Amino acid sequence: MSITFSLDKSTRTLLYQQLAEQIKGAIVRGELTEGMQLPPVRRLAADLGVSTTTVAQAYDLLASEGVIGGHVGRGTYILSSPLTALARARAPFGGDPHAQGGSVAGAFQRQRQDWAASWLGGLALQTSRAGQLQWLTQRALERWGDPATMINLSSGYPDVSLFPIERWERSMARAGQLLAEEVRRASGLQVLQYGSTLGDEALRSYLCQYFTRFGFHPEPQEILLTSGNQQGLDLVARVLLTPGESVFIEEPAYLAALDIFEQQRIACQPIPIDEEGLRLDLLEQALEAPAVRPRLLCVVPTAHSPTGVTLSRERRQRLVELASRYNLLIVEDDYCSELFYSEAGCEPPPALRSFDREGRVIYLKSFNKLIFPTLRFGCIVAAPPILARLVEGQQAFARGASLPLARALLEHLSDSAFEEELCCCRQEYRRRRDVLLNLLEEELAGLDCRWTIPTAGFNLLLWLPPHLQEYEVIEKAADRGLLLAPGQLFRAESSQQQCPSVRLTFADKSPEQLREGIKRLSSTLRALLYGSNAGQSQASPDLFTAV
Repeated sequence: MSITFSLDKSTRTLLYQQLAEQIKGAIVRGELTEGMQLPPVRRLAADLGVSTTTVAQAYDLLASEGVIGGHVGRGTYILSSPLTALARARAPFGGDPHAQGGSVAGAFQRQRQDWAASWLGGLALQTSRAGQLQWLTQRALERWGDPATMINLSSGYPDVSLFPIERWERSMARAGQLLAEEVRRASGLQVLQYGSTLGDEALRSYLCQYFTRFGFHPEPQEILLTSGNQQGLDLVARVLLTPGESVFIEEPAYLAALDIFEQQRIACQPIPIDEEGLRLDLLEQALEAPAVRPRLLCVVPTAHSPTGVTLSRERRQRLVELASRYNLLIVEDDYCSELFYSEAGCEPPPALRSFDREGRVIYLKSFNKLIFPTLRFGCIVAAPPILARLVEGQQAFARGASLPLARALLEHLSDSAFEEELCCCRQEYRRRRDVLLNLLEEELAGLDCRWTIPTAGFNLLLWLPPHLQEYEVIEKAADRGLLLAPGQLFRAESSQQQCPSVRLTFADKSPEQLREGIKRLSSTLRALLYGSNAGQSQASPDLFTAV
């Protein structure tokens, strides 16, 4: 084996981690193939000038990931893994790595290949997009070394300082008190036995009135309580679809939706969006295609993830009309329509379900990001024939939702303070969105970037200069203490979209953190475009301070 590894003792990344990443990179580039033997620990340690412990730790890490294996006395070998499959499936980045000589251009190209191999190789070992984002987070923290000064613009989270913890505590106490009184009145404890799979009728009855704010009023028997929209979407995928089918999905798309469909072996057929949401002209073209087409469309019409755009009222009505004409089911994912913060006095468009007269829209609602994510409560609203199938599918995996938690949520939502909290959140998230938009205008001027203008939610999508690679930007941003979510995580496997992008979360960051984060992003992009000196000259004097 003639591959040379080089470890940098001046970086924050531990030596054994550097070695493991370089071995994975060599596998992805095709330099190490299945069945090839790695050097013995002592020999490689001597070649690298490091301790045998460093090499042993690297080998142990790779073995735990299923990349290498071996037996005492027989050596250590490259195993079949997602990395070897990736090496076979992908063309080499930038041509033959062995034919680049010692030129400066060749060295730079090899560096680009190492970044690509390391990034793609690590991602290939993850079994889900959520796992890939978690892996990137851990990798960035390892590269930076100081969590206190890392700025994470990849989270997609609401702001913890806005969580109504004290009022939730009162809601739980009041709900417990009322439930105890109900038990005492009911001559026994039957209230606390297993109930309907649909969930607590009192909460379902209240939600019928709650949903009038979105333009529709279901019946209690049309509502199934869940732990949130991911559970609801997983249930829809398992019950209404079969492996090998396909679904229409937005491009870019909600990360968890892609995970759910792909893990159920359901192909995603992407339909692009623009500033008004889903491109209905392209959807109609796909519906007109003579080939077998999907029976279902999954859409996030308000606060689309990851762009933050909202489907216009006109398109909503037109979409339901298309569903009727082409016999299409629609899954409407609503995780925070209440946090619509467009122009003053402008109300959010009504839900897709408000236009539905044929029972084609399956409405998923979550309260997790409106109150706090660990609440884990939501519901499905669907026509009785569809809901009956979903209930049957639910019974195979879980009983009805928690009664005490349902009553606590009922107390919380029915209190007038809930509307005041929503108003506060809308104002604060809009303020932070505006800060981020202004910063992007100031710091990224002249860099050939563009971005969405979110009208709800927590994120926007930033398109990078077209000739940069996402993996380069992610790696170099991590070296500056900035964590980004790559756009590829939000693209279906069949996507033809190649423009590099990143998701930026503004909701859980203060204006000061946003300013520092975008300065680090500007520094990263300028360094990649014009060289490291250009990038450093644009950075703030306190580039790496905690904010």
